[in-house]
Order: sequence, then structure tokens, then C-alpha cells
Amino acid sequence: MSDETPNPTPKNRSSTLSRWAKGLGLTMLGLAGGYLLASAAAAVPLSTMLVRPKKKRKRHLAGQRLRAHLLERGIRFKEVHFASFDGTRLNGWFLERGWWRPTVIALHGVTGNRTSLIRFGTILYEAGFNVFLFDGRGHGDSEEKIVTYGYHEVQDVGAALDFISQRFRLRQPRFGLVGLSMGAAIALQTAARDPRIGAVWAESPFASLRQISAEYISDSTRLPQTVLVPLTWAAEMVAGYRGNFTVSEVSPLAAAEKITCPVQLVHGLADDFVRPHHSQALFDALVNTNHKNLWLVEGAAHTRCYALAAEEYHQRLPSFFRRYLGR
Repeated sequence: MSDETPNPTPKNRSSTLSRWAKGLGLTMLGLAGGYLLASAAAAVPLSTMLVRPKKKRKRHLAGQRLRAHLLERGIRFKEVHFASFDGTRLNGWFLERGWWRPTVIALHGVTGNRTSLIRFGTILYEAGFNVFLFDGRGHGDSEEKIVTYGYHEVQDVGAALDFISQRFRLRQPRFGLVGLSMGAAIALQTAARDPRIGAVWAESPFASLRQISAEYISDSTRLPQTVLVPLTWAAEMVAGYRGNFTVSEVSPLAAAEKITCPVQLVHGLADDFVRPHHSQALFDALVNTNHKNLWLVEGAAHTRCYALAAEEYHQRLPSFFRRYLGR
């Protein structure tokens, strides 16, 4: 008898390959299904981080130190509140120079509040402007819990303009907007829709909420964005449902071509949260404005341009608004 193992027949080989392929397919299907389930599970906490960010600078707002600082510098301000389009109560400080003076509204970044904007308020007030600093919805002392990065906040800015115009009998029909990060993105989206906006100063804006969300998740997980598409999509869907908005529609980049007023973009070259390419894309997309400029600050991290270029900031900021809003 021969002890040689007989060669498998073509039929046996085909059967073996079929079983192997089927097993591989089931394994891949299981992995894909597991990844989708994991993405769905992770979408809830990620959406919470997006639309319900943790509030910061609470003690700055609750304490009296900054209020005392304003008074010591001779800055007159009034604590005010107003109702937005949906009844949400928003709170702020109106730094009053006079009904005949031009007015700038300052918009803070995510997790911040009006106290994040004191430096803007001080510079502009001392340059002769009325300044309105208010806590955005879901921030500071204002109502609401959900943040939509401009989808609803654009209407909040419109309500703020209506309120201060009536309350303080402002003569100037056009207003300036100055914003940091999320506030800068809101300012740009507002300028595309509200003809009362005469000039925008935007520091560290993002080009679109979808893009910055994908970059943030990729940075946090250290995975490429292509791998994270199901996760980011699921997080967007959950966030949109919770906030009653569409993430893809929050896009300063899409709004840019509708902006006709002057825009000053400012971005730190060391910003690793909202990278400088966002402002560059926005600058390129501002095709219908009668003035645009991009100031890149060497070594500045996210929203830290003032810290690195304080003297130049003191010159540029009021000069910009004087030029386009008047004295």
C-alpha cells in the first residue's frame, strides 16, 4: 500500500476555497457590523460634546472682578437681557458710548461667555464705539442647553441688533461684528444674511462645522478621517436631531460668497485646533466683498493672536471698524 496522500480533486479544492471565502466574508461582515454598532454607540457622547459643550469661565461671570475692572477704567456698561426669536433669554453687557456712535457686537467662542471678550470691549470702547457683549445660547447666564454654531445663533444676533437699536435708540443703521472661533463663524454667517452688518472681524473661524468636527474626531482618535466616516456621520445625525438643526448647513465657507461687507480674518499659525487653512479657504471664497484681508500671526495658538501681537491688535482692531463704520 502506498502511504502517499492523494491529491485533492478540483471539486474538493473548489469546495475548500468556497468555505474559506464564505468564512472570510462572514468575518468581514461581522467586523463591519461591529464597527457600525460601535460608531452608533460612540455617536451619542460625541454629539453631546458637540451640542452641549462644558461651560467655562463661570467664576469670571459670577464674580465682580471684571465688572470692577470696567468701572475702574471708566467704562460705563449696563446689564441687559433680551428674548431671541424662539423666546430664549440671552444676557449681556452693553458698553455705552452714546446713541450717535457706531456699535460693535462681540461674539465669544464655544464654552466661553461675554467675559472672554473683555479685551475687545475695552479696546473698542476706548476707541469710541458702543460695544455689546452677550452670552450665546447655552453659554454663560443665557438660557438653552443646545449649541448649533450659527444655525440658530444667527437669528440670536439679529434679535440682539433689534434689541439694542430700540433700547438705546441707536442712530447708526449699520453694525460691526467681532468674533472668536465659533463666534467668528457665527459673525460670518450673519454677515451673509443681515444687511445691517457693515464690517466683520473674525479670529480663528472654522470653514464648516462638518469639516472641523471630522478633524477634531480624527485628531482625538488618531485615525484617518476616511475610516471615521460612519462615526462622524452618526454623530452628526444625533447632534442634528438633538439640536433641531442640520450640521451640513452650518458653513461659513458656503456663506462667504454672499458676504459683501469688509472682512478681516485673523488666524494664528500655531493653531492646532482650527488650523489656518480654514481662514485661507474663507479668504479665497470671499469673492464679493469690497475689502478682505487675512492677518496670520506667527506662533499664535487658537484664539491667542492678541497675546502674541497685543500692540498691533490695539492698532488694527479699532482702525478697521473706524474705516468701515465711521467714528
